[in-house]
Amino acid sequence: MDKRWLALLLVLLLAAVLGLTSCTERQRKNLKHLKSDIIGLKRKVTLYDCNGKPIRSWEGRFKIEVQGGFLSFIDDAGKDVKISGTIVVEEL
Repeated sequence: MDKRWLALLLVLLLAAVLGLTSCTERQRKNLKHLKSDIIGLKRKVTLYDCNGKPIRSWEGRFKIEVQGGFLSFIDDAGKDVKISGTIVVEEL
């Protein structure tokens, strides 16, 4: 009986490894969105003025939402940040 369970576990583990390594680009993107929704992604958000000079920058692990004409996220200090304008979001 123990050999059957070990064989079943080995087959399931192999199937899981093969399933995770052979993801399509769309599946990887969906996994990334899921990770962003659950724990957030480490990002840097920079707001620029009309001349291309940085006004302010935020760094941390957060989920970003686009709501109408502005971008919204909760920073590491727990503040709800809503900004609009020229914004660059980088994943770190």
